[in-house]
Amino acid sequence: IKYGADNIINALVRFVAKITNPQSSRQQIAMAGMQIHLPMTSVRVFHRIRISNPTHHEYSDMPNLLDAVHIRPTRVDSRGRTTAGRFNTVLVDIGDGLSSDVSDLRVAQVCVVFSLKDHHHERLFGKLHTKVATHLAYIQWFSKFTVMPSSQHRLYKLKRCYIRDADTNYRVAEVIPVNKIRCSIQLFPQFSSDTAPRQWTPDNVLEECETFYANLFHK
Repeated sequence: IKYGADNIINALVRFVAKITNPQSSRQQIAMAGMQIHLPMTSVRVFHRIRISNPTHHEYSDMPNLLDAVHIRPTRVDSRGRTTAGRFNTVLVDIGDGLSSDVSDLRVAQVCVVFSLKDHHHERLFGKLHTKVATHLAYIQWFSKFTVMPSSQHRLYKLKRCYIRDADTNYRVAEVIPVNKIRCSIQLFPQFSSDTAPRQWTPDNVLEECETFYANLFHK
């Protein structure tokens, strides 16, 4: 799958089950998701998110800061030239939307942004469909922030999150409303020695490296 969203069906039914069963436990949501049938075979995808964030500047007439998140798979142009895919990392609001504390924020990589047709949206969410975001994102989570950053460089150490057992080994993923994405965020790969591995490139380092440092200074 060119977007790397290989578990999107399971993630989407869990999202639907969570919305339609808000008081249920995680196990009950998982059971409810097994009963959900997705009525579509395709969705509309988007390759960029534009985010406007307040500057919090002392001058009220200062324009908002514009941010962009890119989500585009590898593609080949008409001349046979390959352009590497780009799947940005973002800061996701996992709290009430009002706090900037790190406990209410988490880093994820966006794999695909999509929307459902109106009649599919209404069929899945029923009477709640008017309250559910129409634009959704399939994301892969990084570990949660520690209470404090490193005392040396004030960056937070993060790792990819996996579900691992005898039969599975895949990244922890989820479908979320796009409006939960606060902003893009820069990650620095952790080097195991003084030099970076030769196989790492700007295009593949997010896939090749497992441990990163998060820069929250521009948040």
